[in-house]
Amino acid sequence: MQNDTEQVLDLKLEPAAITRLDIGAIISKQKLVHLHPHWFVDKEERRGDILFVQLRDYETDREFSLGLRLNVFPEQAEEGQQNIMQIQLVDYGATELLFFIDQDKTRVRIRYSSQQARQDVEQEVLLWIRAIQEYLRLYTTTTPHTFIFRILMNRMLLQMNPSQRNICIMITKITIIEILVILILVVGYVYFS
Repeated sequence: MQNDTEQVLDLKLEPAAITRLDIGAIISKQKLVHLHPHWFVDKEERRGDILFVQLRDYETDREFSLGLRLNVFPEQAEEGQQNIMQIQLVDYGATELLFFIDQDKTRVRIRYSSQQARQDVEQEVLLWIRAIQEYLRLYTTTTPHTFIFRILMNRMLLQMNPSQRNICIMITKITIIEILVILILVVGYVYFS
């Protein structure tokens, strides 16, 4: 049963592909924090099995902290529902993100600490879930395209903060435009000479 402090969203990922993934090897606590497109990670501290991080939101410049515990479920938890992973959050408006498969659909259940907390952090949480969804999508199939993007994500983009990512993407776009202009000039010169 869903109330005003709980939200269930469809991830639109193939359930059979998700169950084949080794989520524990793919996702770590650090990767989860770095997946959010607007969060600068200022400081990380591990206390037991919880990762506490000091964060700064790139869009709003708001500074805050949160604690994160990641649980991965390799086995089926209850009849009809198979849990994939659970992200428990401390000192944040959302308290839990549970990724699961139910009735041949991959879903995520978000629990908020209160209705006010939901209003405060709902947009941030939805951005984060979208990033996690797209990251998992890279691992559901193995094509040259997804393989290249996995390497780019793991080796480069997840190591950068949001402003560095934007600069890198801008430089890449400018380089592609430069290459296209050079190709047009060369083709035009050869064709019209």
